[in-house]
Amino acid sequence: MTMHQDAGAATSSHSFVVPAYGDSPFLADCLASLRRQTTPAAVVITTSTPSAYIDQVAKEFAVPVLVNTGAGGIAGDWNFGLTATTARYVTLAHQDDVYRPMFLQRSLALLGSSRDGVMCFTGYQEIDDGGKAISSKISRVTHLLEWAALGKHTVVGPRRMKAFLSLGDPLPCSSVTFDRARLPEFSFSADYSCDLDWDAWVRLLADGHRFVRSPERLVARRHNPLTETSRAIREGVRQREDLQMFRRLWPRPLADVIALAYRASY
Repeated sequence: MTMHQDAGAATSSHSFVVPAYGDSPFLADCLASLRRQTTPAAVVITTSTPSAYIDQVAKEFAVPVLVNTGAGGIAGDWNFGLTATTARYVTLAHQDDVYRPMFLQRSLALLGSSRDGVMCFTGYQEIDDGGKAISSKISRVTHLLEWAALGKHTVVGPRRMKAFLSLGDPLPCSSVTFDRARLPEFSFSADYSCDLDWDAWVRLLADGHRFVRSPERLVARRHNPLTETSRAIREGVRQREDLQMFRRLWPRPLADVIALAYRASY
């Protein structure tokens, strides 16, 4: 691990860790939104693709940069990010996303009031490159699944969570705050390159872990041809991994029908 700047600020109880890949034109917007949180927190950039651009943006916001020289891929980068600080609570903030000012305050309050919640997730709003709220087929399907399975509940029981996860991948990792004290051994699986977050939530649910959730849409997520999700859809990775996940959750004939219907929302 190579450190470009002093990471001492990352020793607070919560850290936003931003896994930066390539030179995203939206990285500064993401960092600015993290600095606007009503509850201050440390911010750290991690990357396996160090560059002068990332260093320049990090310097502008006085954010340390930690370089991952170990396992690559999305799983490797996310796992590196989870362990890059000593903070108990960690949010892997997507470099293209924007966080509403109340995101952290709301997430920590829900985790603090939960006796056994291992992570908190929030709702999200899709935005275009200019930051304007938009609605796509996949976001409409996701919001419908969320409303049907979870309603306004902030404590999500296993039955509701299973229903939520059984009809698609509706829970983006960028909306999740992890309690590392309650998940000391947790890691993402390198067996997936697109659905690794969906796989993670299913594994946590199967292990009996509890989730808490804020129904408010506190993350603004960009979806454009440059995102990893768009690339995975173009290359067929998303379709293959979705089918694998549905077959883990449903009998095979039914899983194949659900996967085909879900693909229509891409």
